[in-house]
Amino acid sequence: MRLSCLVLSQLIEFSDNLWNTWAMKKAIIVAYDRNRAIGRGGDLPWGRSLPADLAHFKQLTKGGGIIMGRRTFESIGSRPLLDRKNIVISSRLTGAEGVLTVMDLPSALALSHYSIFIIGGARVYADALETPEIDTIYATEIDASFPGADTFFPEIDMGIWQETSRVRHPADADNAYDFDFVIYKRVS
Repeated sequence: MRLSCLVLSQLIEFSDNLWNTWAMKKAIIVAYDRNRAIGRGGDLPWGRSLPADLAHFKQLTKGGGIIMGRRTFESIGSRPLLDRKNIVISSRLTGAEGVLTVMDLPSALALSHYSIFIIGGARVYADALETPEIDTIYATEIDASFPGADTFFPEIDMGIWQETSRVRHPADADNAYDFDFVIYKRVS
Protein backbone atom coordinates (compact mmCIF):
# COMPACT_ATOMS: atom_id res chain seq x y z
CA MET A 1 0.00 0.00 0.00
CA ARG A 2 2.82 2.40 0.85
CA LEU A 3 4.45 1.84 -2.57
CA SER A 4 1.13 2.48 -4.34
CA CYS A 5 0.68 5.77 -2.51
CA LEU A 6 4.23 6.80 -3.39
CA VAL A 7 3.73 5.93 -7.07
CA LEU A 8 0.37 7.72 -7.11
CA SER A 9 1.97 10.76 -5.48
CA GLN A 10 4.74 10.80 -8.10
CA LEU A 11 2.21 10.45 -10.92
CA ILE A 12 0.21 13.36 -9.56
CA GLU A 13 3.37 15.47 -9.26
CA PHE A 14 4.41 14.51 -12.82
CA SER A 15 1.00 15.40 -14.28
CA ASP A 16 0.96 18.65 -12.30
CA ASN A 17 4.37 19.51 -13.79
CA LEU A 18 3.09 18.73 -17.30
CA TRP A 19 0.02 20.87 -16.69
CA ASN A 20 2.11 23.75 -15.36
CA THR A 21 4.43 23.54 -18.38
CA TRP A 22 1.46 23.89 -20.73
CA ALA A 23 -0.36 26.37 -18.54
CA MET A 24 2.62 28.68 -18.30
CA LYS A 25 3.16 28.99 -22.07
CA LYS A 26 4.00 32.57 -22.99
CA ALA A 27 3.90 33.35 -26.68
CA ILE A 28 3.34 36.03 -29.29
CA ILE A 29 0.48 35.66 -31.76
CA VAL A 30 0.47 37.97 -34.77
CA ALA A 31 -0.69 38.30 -38.37
CA TYR A 32 1.29 40.48 -40.78
CA ASP A 33 1.72 41.09 -44.50
CA ARG A 34 4.87 40.94 -46.68
CA ASN A 35 6.02 44.25 -45.16
CA ARG A 36 5.20 43.14 -41.58
CA ALA A 37 2.16 45.49 -41.54
CA ILE A 38 -0.23 44.73 -38.68
CA GLY A 39 -2.42 47.81 -38.61
CA ARG A 40 -4.00 50.59 -40.63
CA GLY A 41 -6.13 53.25 -39.00
CA GLY A 42 -6.86 51.12 -35.93
CA ASP A 43 -7.91 48.02 -37.88
CA LEU A 44 -6.26 45.09 -39.63
CA PRO A 45 -4.97 46.17 -43.06
CA TRP A 46 -6.77 43.18 -44.66
CA GLY A 47 -9.96 43.78 -42.68
CA ARG A 48 -11.95 40.61 -42.04
CA SER A 49 -10.94 38.88 -45.28
CA LEU A 50 -9.10 35.99 -43.57
CA PRO A 51 -11.63 34.16 -41.36
CA ALA A 52 -9.28 31.14 -41.11
CA ASP A 53 -6.75 33.37 -39.34
CA LEU A 54 -9.38 34.66 -36.91
CA ALA A 55 -10.45 31.05 -36.19
CA HIS A 56 -6.78 30.11 -35.62
CA PHE A 57 -6.38 33.04 -33.21
CA LYS A 58 -9.50 32.00 -31.31
CA GLN A 59 -8.45 28.35 -31.12
CA LEU A 60 -5.00 29.18 -29.74
CA THR A 61 -6.00 31.89 -27.25
CA LYS A 62 -9.36 30.66 -25.93
CA GLY A 63 -9.24 29.67 -22.29
CA GLY A 64 -5.94 31.42 -21.62
CA GLY A 65 -4.86 34.98 -21.23
CA ILE A 66 -4.10 37.75 -23.67
CA ILE A 67 -1.87 40.78 -23.19
CA MET A 68 -2.33 43.87 -25.34
CA GLY A 69 -1.60 47.56 -25.43
CA ARG A 70 -4.29 50.20 -25.00
CA ARG A 71 -4.60 50.97 -28.71
CA THR A 72 -5.07 47.29 -29.53
CA PHE A 73 -7.76 47.14 -26.84
CA GLU A 74 -9.47 50.17 -28.39
CA SER A 75 -9.21 48.59 -31.87
CA ILE A 76 -11.26 45.61 -30.70
CA GLY A 77 -14.01 47.89 -29.44
CA SER A 78 -12.70 48.58 -25.91
CA ARG A 79 -14.26 45.36 -24.67
CA PRO A 80 -12.63 42.17 -23.43
CA LEU A 81 -12.43 39.14 -25.70
CA LEU A 82 -14.64 36.36 -24.34
CA ASP A 83 -13.27 33.23 -22.69
CA ARG A 84 -9.87 34.80 -22.06
CA LYS A 85 -8.21 36.71 -19.24
CA ASN A 86 -7.69 40.17 -20.77
CA ILE A 87 -4.69 42.21 -19.60
CA VAL A 88 -4.15 45.71 -21.02
CA ILE A 89 -0.85 47.56 -20.72
CA SER A 90 -1.62 51.25 -20.28
CA SER A 91 -0.87 54.26 -18.12
CA ARG A 92 -4.09 55.96 -19.26
CA LEU A 93 -6.77 53.26 -19.23
CA THR A 94 -8.55 52.88 -15.91
CA GLY A 95 -11.67 51.08 -14.83
CA ALA A 96 -12.32 49.15 -18.04
CA GLU A 97 -14.78 46.41 -17.21
CA GLY A 98 -13.53 42.84 -17.59
CA VAL A 99 -9.84 43.67 -18.00
CA LEU A 100 -6.82 43.96 -15.77
CA THR A 101 -4.76 47.09 -16.42
CA VAL A 102 -1.01 47.19 -15.75
CA MET A 103 1.81 49.60 -16.53
CA ASP A 104 4.24 47.33 -18.41
CA LEU A 105 4.87 43.88 -19.88
CA PRO A 106 6.76 42.47 -16.85
CA SER A 107 3.77 43.37 -14.64
CA ALA A 108 1.40 41.71 -17.10
CA LEU A 109 3.50 38.55 -17.22
CA ALA A 110 3.67 38.45 -13.41
CA LEU A 111 -0.14 38.17 -13.35
CA SER A 112 -0.10 35.23 -15.73
CA HIS A 113 -0.54 31.84 -14.12
CA TYR A 114 -1.90 30.26 -17.29
CA SER A 115 -1.22 30.13 -21.01
CA ILE A 116 -0.72 33.71 -22.22
CA PHE A 117 -0.50 35.30 -25.65
CA ILE A 118 0.84 38.73 -26.55
CA ILE A 119 -1.60 40.11 -29.17
CA GLY A 120 -0.19 43.57 -29.90
CA GLY A 121 0.43 46.32 -30.69
CA ALA A 122 3.79 47.17 -32.14
CA ARG A 123 5.44 48.42 -28.94
CA VAL A 124 4.16 45.49 -26.87
CA TYR A 125 5.41 43.10 -29.57
CA ALA A 126 8.84 44.79 -29.54
CA ASP A 127 9.06 44.42 -25.76
CA ALA A 128 7.90 40.78 -25.97
CA LEU A 129 10.53 39.90 -28.57
CA GLU A 130 13.18 41.08 -26.08
CA THR A 131 11.68 39.11 -23.16
CA PRO A 132 13.41 35.73 -22.70
CA GLU A 133 10.39 34.00 -21.16
CA ILE A 134 8.46 34.58 -24.41
CA ASP A 135 9.65 31.55 -26.34
CA THR A 136 7.22 31.08 -29.23
CA ILE A 137 5.81 33.22 -32.04
CA TYR A 138 2.65 32.07 -33.79
CA ALA A 139 2.66 34.13 -36.98
CA THR A 140 0.20 34.31 -39.82
CA GLU A 141 2.26 35.53 -42.77
CA ILE A 142 -0.04 36.97 -45.43
CA ASP A 143 1.23 36.81 -49.00
CA ALA A 144 0.07 40.32 -49.90
CA SER A 145 0.95 43.97 -49.27
CA PHE A 146 -1.48 46.58 -47.99
CA PRO A 147 -0.78 50.24 -48.84
CA GLY A 148 -1.42 52.79 -46.14
CA ALA A 149 -0.45 50.54 -43.24
CA ASP A 150 0.71 52.55 -40.25
CA THR A 151 1.66 49.88 -37.70
CA PHE A 152 4.28 47.17 -38.19
CA PHE A 153 5.57 44.05 -36.45
CA PRO A 154 9.27 44.35 -35.58
CA GLU A 155 11.89 42.45 -37.56
CA ILE A 156 12.37 38.89 -36.25
CA ASP A 157 16.05 38.35 -35.39
CA MET A 158 16.81 34.92 -36.88
CA GLY A 159 19.85 34.69 -34.60
CA ILE A 160 17.40 34.45 -31.69
CA TRP A 161 14.40 32.80 -33.38
CA GLN A 162 14.16 29.71 -35.57
CA GLU A 163 11.27 28.72 -37.82
CA THR A 164 10.01 25.28 -36.71
CA SER A 165 6.78 24.91 -38.66
CA ARG A 166 5.09 26.36 -41.75
CA VAL A 167 1.68 25.40 -43.13
CA ARG A 168 0.57 26.98 -46.42
CA HIS A 169 -3.07 28.01 -46.95
CA PRO A 170 -3.96 29.12 -50.48
CA ALA A 171 -6.66 31.73 -51.01
CA ASP A 172 -10.11 30.21 -51.33
CA ALA A 173 -13.78 31.23 -51.40
CA ASP A 174 -13.60 32.36 -47.75
CA ASN A 175 -10.04 33.68 -47.48
CA ALA A 176 -9.04 36.40 -49.92
CA TYR A 177 -5.25 35.92 -49.72
CA ASP A 178 -2.67 33.15 -49.59
CA PHE A 179 -1.15 32.88 -46.12
CA ASP A 180 1.07 30.65 -43.97
CA PHE A 181 0.73 29.67 -40.34
CA VAL A 182 4.32 29.80 -39.07
CA ILE A 183 5.80 28.91 -35.69
CA TYR A 184 9.09 30.39 -34.52
CA LYS A 185 10.88 29.16 -31.38
CA ARG A 186 13.45 31.07 -29.36
CA VAL A 187 16.86 29.43 -29.72
CA SER A 188 18.99 31.82 -27.67
